[in-house]
Amino acid sequence: MIESPASLNDLAVQLASDGCHDEAIACLQKALLVEPHNPVLWYNLALSYRVLGRQDDARASLINAVREAPEDIDALNTLGVVSHELGDDAGAAECYRTALELEPGNGTVWNNYGVLFFGQSRFDEARSSFEKALSLIPELDDALYNLRDTYEELGMTDEMDKCDAMLKQRNVE
Repeated sequence: MIESPASLNDLAVQLASDGCHDEAIACLQKALLVEPHNPVLWYNLALSYRVLGRQDDARASLINAVREAPEDIDALNTLGVVSHELGDDAGAAECYRTALELEPGNGTVWNNYGVLFFGQSRFDEARSSFEKALSLIPELDDALYNLRDTYEELGMTDEMDKCDAMLKQRNVE
C-alpha cells in the first residue's frame, strides 16, 4: 500500500478510535508534512490532542483547521469548546457566533454557547440558548440537563420540574 495523506488520515482515525492517540498524532503530523493545508488532518490532530489533555496543541490545530476551512462548523464549534476550556471566553463566543451565522439551525452549537453563558452566570442568555438547542434537537439530553440547571438558577421551579420529569422518562440523570 502506498502511504499518502489520505491513508495516513484513515490509519490515524482507526488508531484514535482504538485509543492510540499518540500514534494517531504521529500519523497526522506525517500527513501534514505533505498536505499542510488540509483542514481534515488539522481537525483530527486537534481531536487526539484534546483527548490527551493537550488543550493548547488542540487549539493551535483547530486554528489551522479553521484557517483552511473557515466555514467548517465542527471545527469552529470545537475551537469554541477548547477555547472555553482554556479560559478564553471571548474567543469561544466569537467561534460560536461565527458558527451560528453560518448555520443558525445547529443545536449543538447553541447548547455549547449556552454552556458558555451559564459559566458566566448569564442565565437568561443560557436559557435562551438551551431552549433553542432543544427546539432544534429535542433528543439532546445535554441541553435538557443544562436547561434544567439554568431554570434552577433562575428560580423557575415549575420548568425545572418538567425538565426533571423528561430526564427521568429518558433515563438520564
